[in-house]
Amino acid sequence: MSNFSINEFKQLPIVMTSMSRWDGDFSSASWSLAKTFAQNQVVIYVDYPFTLIDFIRERKKTHLKARIPALLYGKNCLTPLTEYHTNLFALTPPLMLPINWLPPGKLYRLLAGWNNRRLSKSIQKGLLKLTITDFIFFNSFNPLYLSSLPKRFTPKAFVYQSRDNIRALEPYLRKHGSYLEIEAVKNARLSLATSRLLQKDLEQLSGENVAYFPNAADFNLFKSAFENKIPLPDELKNLPRPIIGYTGNICHRIDYELLKGICENNPEKSMVLVGPRNHWGHTNVDLDKLPNLHFTGPKKIEQLPSYLAHFDVLILPFLCNEVTRSIYPLKINEYLASGKPIVATPFSEDIQSFSPLIRLEKDALSFSRTITEELESDTPQKGLQRYQEASKNTWEGRVSLFWELLNQTFSL
Repeated sequence: MSNFSINEFKQLPIVMTSMSRWDGDFSSASWSLAKTFAQNQVVIYVDYPFTLIDFIRERKKTHLKARIPALLYGKNCLTPLTEYHTNLFALTPPLMLPINWLPPGKLYRLLAGWNNRRLSKSIQKGLLKLTITDFIFFNSFNPLYLSSLPKRFTPKAFVYQSRDNIRALEPYLRKHGSYLEIEAVKNARLSLATSRLLQKDLEQLSGENVAYFPNAADFNLFKSAFENKIPLPDELKNLPRPIIGYTGNICHRIDYELLKGICENNPEKSMVLVGPRNHWGHTNVDLDKLPNLHFTGPKKIEQLPSYLAHFDVLILPFLCNEVTRSIYPLKINEYLASGKPIVATPFSEDIQSFSPLIRLEKDALSFSRTITEELESDTPQKGLQRYQEASKNTWEGRVSLFWELLNQTFSL
């Protein structure tokens, strides 16, 4: 039991781990949360570790080359990210053993323990460099590492956050992540889940209390798409209007048959997908053969408002399955902040809670018809209502909720 008060906790640095990196191809909830925490305290954002195999595969890529001194020699591990905040630091751990191919059992546990000690020592080295002794450890959905803490790694509070149904994700994560996540929930002093269904599932599987902690948006950034006149991005200059837009990872969550149907039912409209293309292996649809479908490639989060400002309607064409039914999508509040009409599939309880501010449809014909209806019936008043809803779901608000939940936990 900690003898820290909540005000003392608020002064502590936060060490955050996740399955994303600060300079990744698309925005993540953990990175957005880290930047928000850094407004008031020191935050060390720990890169998702590279394994030896990752190093061999990606050694020629720019993002890895920049990390070689840290990965191989333990030099320049801690990077000040002053372009975001003077309180924010990125930590690059050394290379880890690639052990996910092993079956669950003693050998996996032995090597996972070695990885965890190696990772925790690199974190402690970063803390020492900043002359930090006491800290909060926030594992933001990375159960493959530090779901159980080594003996000499002793934060004042251990917080675990789940952001996806790992039991329904690809085998790479599901194989060990499914049971390690339950261990993390049991070991953490405070556990969080970003969707209602995920909260219920984790409580049932772990026998522990799990708090509801939904995603939010960088409202101060995305409201510019509603409030300001932003120059038209080059990729949109010659496209026929209206433009149907999507921002985010183009991955296993998307219903590509639906996407194809929307394009075919709206030949006079342009569809633009902003984000990294990770759809290969998840669909047989040849997206490059759809004449009115356009890709911009990945963009930094700071660039996204300029696209949202010039899209006419926004879509969330996710599959309705076990993976998506426990998702509170990060982008819904980013979309709402822009004030633009939104059409989505009813993939989760959380997305359904935004109706009637957004429209929900399942099949391509209904989705297409609703897109047209939303374009024809949109008004400034409707845009303002969406904008105002997003203003209630900010990362600053989530940080306040975090401290409330931590206070409740340590008051028990």
